[in-house]
Amino acid sequence: MKYPILKIERLDYQTPLTDICLFERVFVYSSKGLLGLIADDFGSIIPPIYEEIIPAFDFHFWARKNHKWKLYNFKNIEINGIEFKHVTTFCNEYACVSRNGNSFGFVNRNGEIKITDHYLKGKHLGKSLFAVGKNIRGQVKYAVIDLQEHFIIPFIFEEIPTFTEVVLLLLKRRKPLREWLQL
Repeated sequence: MKYPILKIERLDYQTPLTDICLFERVFVYSSKGLLGLIADDFGSIIPPIYEEIIPAFDFHFWARKNHKWKLYNFKNIEINGIEFKHVTTFCNEYACVSRNGNSFGFVNRNGEIKITDHYLKGKHLGKSLFAVGKNIRGQVKYAVIDLQEHFIIPFIFEEIPTFTEVVLLLLKRRKPLREWLQL
């Protein structure tokens, strides 16, 4: 079998095309303008068939082909088969995704949609808290919701808050124990 001439883009865990870290001992390579994955020992190769590749989580990656993103494992098998127009690397257990490029939601590591995509871009903050955006009177504001899409904090943030900022705000707003117990 004749293999194509491979060009290893970089060997310091970054690719110049995506400018984000890859997994240890796995590199993106290009051939004829397309991207694939290769192990540092050349033992595991995913052919260069993708327009773009970014890490998803351990031994999984997002790959764009025909302008659509899908989630794959390192055996190049699709996870769930849902196509997205925009994806991000997983933060803890969830990734912010968009099927249409305008509204965003979140998927879990099985590729299942857990927060429906009707928000502006957001971020998983930790535990079951998510920051989601909304255009309010021409200004983007962010709120914090849980996995059931219940609002924990309304749209008051001008930028995506950190988990620490959310916890501090919730502690400041907490009710006295007597009020929680309705005594």
